Amino acid sequence: MIEVRQLVKNHGDLRVLDGVSLSVRCGEVATVMGPSGGGKSTLLRCIDGLETFHDGEVEVDGVRLHPGAPRREMSDTLRALRRRVGFVFQQFHLFPHMTVLDNVLAGPLYVLSRARDEVEPEARQLLERVGLAEKLNAHPENLSGGQQQRVAIARALAMKPDAILFDEPTSALDPRMAAEVISVITDLAESGQTMIVVTHAMGFARNVSHTVHVMHAGRVAESGPPEQIFENPQQEVTRLFLAQTRAN
Repeated sequence: MIEVRQLVKNHGDLRVLDGVSLSVRCGEVATVMGPSGGGKSTLLRCIDGLETFHDGEVEVDGVRLHPGAPRREMSDTLRALRRRVGFVFQQFHLFPHMTVLDNVLAGPLYVLSRARDEVEPEARQLLERVGLAEKLNAHPENLSGGQQQRVAIARALAMKPDAILFDEPTSALDPRMAAEVISVITDLAESGQTMIVVTHAMGFARNVSHTVHVMHAGRVAESGPPEQIFENPQQEVTRLFLAQTRAN
């Protein structure tokens, strides 16, 4: 479903991504973790075309993104890519002037040009799925952080993406709200949704992931199934990161 090949991203003289490669199969949950500043969020933003990169290639379900493409080609590619990939941000990014229901409807109505009477029942079902059926007419300012993040997940699902990218979706939340959001993401994983999740939630990474990728200094230091990463890490970077996480 997702192939990242030798991705390179620079910020001035700083190399943020240094030849990153990884694969995510259809229906797989891939977790990306590692020390802050390792390039995790930048990787997700490059996969979704939110940031440009300088070398390498991203392919999502046959749609290829590569540097140096002509402007028209790049525009068409980004449009096709974002129909396939949903993105859930750390800070929610809901439209404050819209109700919960209208936030979820925005993509299908204005991007996919679907009719409201066709998509509104789907939006209501999605909000019920994330436990917010009673908040249809609320505005984001009247919701808790956990509720806002669940709206953001429903909004991503409304586009029926092939894959969803989660960028530390619980880091801005207290433990109770984080648990609510993790429960929703776990339900998606069990339903077969393809996902890449950048997270420090070790329990989720251990229990839900198919593959864990540990990033450090712009590279994938180690990849493997959760039992290998957590019980028998091969790289010193991984061992140090896990030790520091457990200490905290």
